[in-house]
Amino acid sequence: MSDTMLPILRQLHEAGEDDRVRADALLRMPDSVALKYHTVIEAACRRGDFETGVKFMAVRVALLLAVRDGNGLPRSDLVDVVDRFRIALAEFAAGDA
Repeated sequence: MSDTMLPILRQLHEAGEDDRVRADALLRMPDSVALKYHTVIEAACRRGDFETGVKFMAVRVALLLAVRDGNGLPRSDLVDVVDRFRIALAEFAAGDA
């Protein structure tokens, strides 16, 4: 039997106790994977007690599903929340936080 798990999901599942590895995987994950597998991703974060990852996925999915304005843009306050979260997660993944 072959392993059909996407490599980025495998990285998330095999992170062990390393939340920085989880954060890095979440940041590198394509939107299409994040949206399609968000429940699997959130479950992997919960198993690793990485609540920050669970919350990041919640706001990221909310942004991906958000209704757009006439210019195709989501609400700016939602974009700001996701950007602040992304920046903090990137700093953490890099060891800066």
